[in-house]
Parts: sequence; structure tokens; C-alpha cells
Amino acid sequence: MQKTILQYQVGATTVELESRPGVFAPSAHGLYFARTIQFQPHTQVLDIGTGSGILAVTAALQGAQVTATDVVEASLELTTANAIRNGVEVQTRQGPFFTGVTGTFDQIVANLPQEIVLSDDTPVNPDEAIAIDGGERGNHLVIALLEQAPKYMHSKSELWLPLHTLSDYQDTLRAALSHFNVRIHAIGDLPVKPFVTKHLDIYKQLSEQGVIRIFQRDEQWFSQVWVIALSLR
Repeated sequence: MQKTILQYQVGATTVELESRPGVFAPSAHGLYFARTIQFQPHTQVLDIGTGSGILAVTAALQGAQVTATDVVEASLELTTANAIRNGVEVQTRQGPFFTGVTGTFDQIVANLPQEIVLSDDTPVNPDEAIAIDGGERGNHLVIALLEQAPKYMHSKSELWLPLHTLSDYQDTLRAALSHFNVRIHAIGDLPVKPFVTKHLDIYKQLSEQGVIRIFQRDEQWFSQVWVIALSLR
């Protein structure tokens, strides 16, 4: 079977990633996040929910020592293969969040599912569902991560997250502000995914209620990604 290899430009870094069934390739939202993160050489980086490994491989190419975790074994196998393809090394651990890791990290990055997905749009394949469905309010995984992260951070660590406005991002931001110093690094407007336009009236109602934020511009609907960096108080 012929391999599907795609090239991604992440700032000045070119990353080659193999794509495989059952592992989500970087989306427009994930690429926006990747292109706004700042990695530093000679630092310890943890990539949570690595997927196909774009964040882990980029960090390693930029000189960091990287560990990646994911609940899906196929994702870790692909991340390892993609690291080798790009001539770098990434350590992997299977499980949620911080499973199998010890100590603290200079930088933690996590592009977790953060979207409210209606039940009839949730993929039947559980691995695919894990990759997009953020639960009833779209943010249950991120809230859980915020509770666990301080144990793995030191006084100069940063936790980098994208906040998707297709979730209850204001609730997530309140939770972050209650435990961390929060710096907004970037805000991007990105077209909504097809499952939103399929049920546009429902998502418009959620937006009017202040749960999510979508908006129309030039006859196209958008949501936002806020890239934030958190540090311990």
C-alpha cells in the first residue's frame, strides 16, 4: 500500500508527516495552534494528545527533548514513525494526559478535543470520536487537564492550549484564570467544520446564549481559536 506523505510548514520548520487511517491528520485548527507555539531548544516538552505528532516532531526539530502521550496506540505508532521520518526522536507513552511520565516539563502543549458535537455527528469509530468530541460543553477534557497539570510544572513552566470557541471557552478561561497566570498569545478566525453548518440553527442558538461563539463574514461562518500560555502563580 502506498503511503500518504504530506508536508507542513510550521514557521521556518518543514515537517513531513505520514497519514494513516484511524489517526487524525492535522486540521486547520491544529495547524493554527502549531504555527503559533514557540518551542525552545534544550527544553523538556510534553505533547498531550499527540495525534499524528505534528507538535511533538516540530518541537524536536527545533531542538527540544520531547515526550508524547495519547490514548490511541495507533497515534503513538505513527508519531514514532513520523519522528524517524524527520530525523528526530520522540519518547511516547500510551494513556490519558500524564500517564507514564514523571517530573516536570518546561513546556506542556495539548491540542485536545474542544468542540460540541451533536450525537448524530459523532463518529461511530471510538478512536475518531476521541479526536473531535469535547463532551456536552466541549471542554470537559481541558478542565480535567487544568486540574492535573500543576503537578508537572515548575515555576518557569508554560502550558500552551488552544481555546476553541465551539466549546464553552469562557468557562475554560475562567477555570484557567482561577489557577494560573494566563497570557493570550494569538487569536485566529477559522471556518467552521461541516458538522456546524449541517446544524447551523442549533449552533447559532448556542452562540446567542453565550455558550459558544460563531459569527458570519462574507456569507461564511467562522469560529475562533485562542492560543493561551499558562504559568503557575
